Order: sequence, then C-alpha cells, then structure tokens
Amino acid sequence: MLEVLDSPEIRKCVAPITIDRYHRMIESGIFDEWQVELLGGVLVEKMSKSKLHIFVVQVLYRLLMQSCREPDFLVQKEDPITVGNSELEPDLSVIRGAITHVSQTKPTSAQFVIEVAISSLVIDRAKAADYAVAGIPEYWIVRPDVNLIEVYREPVDGIYCDIEEVSGDETLSSVALPEFSFHLAHTLVE
Repeated sequence: MLEVLDSPEIRKCVAPITIDRYHRMIESGIFDEWQVELLGGVLVEKMSKSKLHIFVVQVLYRLLMQSCREPDFLVQKEDPITVGNSELEPDLSVIRGAITHVSQTKPTSAQFVIEVAISSLVIDRAKAADYAVAGIPEYWIVRPDVNLIEVYREPVDGIYCDIEEVSGDETLSSVALPEFSFHLAHTLVE
C-alpha cells in the first residue's frame, strides 16, 4: 500500500502537515477513529498496545505519581507535547509547572519523558531528536520484551549527548527527577 514511499522522488513530494493544520484536522473530527500523532510534519499511525505495554505504563505511571508529589509537576499519560512540526504523545511525561498553566496551552517541553517500546522502537528512537530539540533533560525508552532501558540525557542542539543502555536487572534512577527510580525486572515478576 505505501510502497510508493520507497521512491525518493515521491518522498520529496510528500506534503507535510503543519501544527495548525493538524489541530484543525483534530477539531474537525478526522481522527476520531484513527489514532495518529504528528512526527516531523508527517502523520504516523500509533501502534496498538499489548497487555505488557499497558501493564508497564500503568506501573510507571503509579511510580511517577508517587515521586512527583510537588504541586509544580504534572504527570501526563499519552498527552501531547508540541515541538516544532511534531505533536508527540509520549506514554508518560512529567511537565514542570502548575496544572493551570497546562490547561491554557499544550506543553512544548517536559522535565522527563518515557516511551514503552515493544513494537514501536524505531518510531520512539526517532522521537528522541524532537525531545532533544525541546530541551527535555531525560528520555527513557523502556523495552520490557528484552529487559532493557535506553536512557537519553544531556540534550544539545537537538541531539542527546549521553545515551546508554541499562539492563532491566539494575535499578535505574532518574537524573531529571532524583526521587524516581525504576527496576524493570522486578516489575515484570510482580
């Protein structure tokens, strides 16, 4: 169906979607039955979620809520962050600022973002560039199917300078949220 995109000449002609147009499309109801997000001006269909994905997101959400008791942090679940020509909907994000600020406008950055990747690894890695452009200090890609967490830190000029893979057998502590730590292997056996 999309083999046409294999042609570089055709890919150059693809019409990107602006944030404003994307918002108008949402308001018109075009996406009521189609789950997409805007990545680099292109609509990307969101992957369906496995039971494992849902479980890990729920555990992480609960842990983040316990760690972010300050009124200056808001934990979001699949809510948008607008960056350049992308409107990403990370599995989890921690936004700095009062909840009333977020009610007025969509966030353009976050303190910390987590994606759980089982079937979406390529897309979640592509999102790292946007998260770095937004100055998000820390981004995790949790990969429960291979017991691994990819950690992205120190964004500079749209690139994360510190990237590491941490075994799920280790307890990983957040630098951006020092009170938050996570042990993937323990989560999977609970």
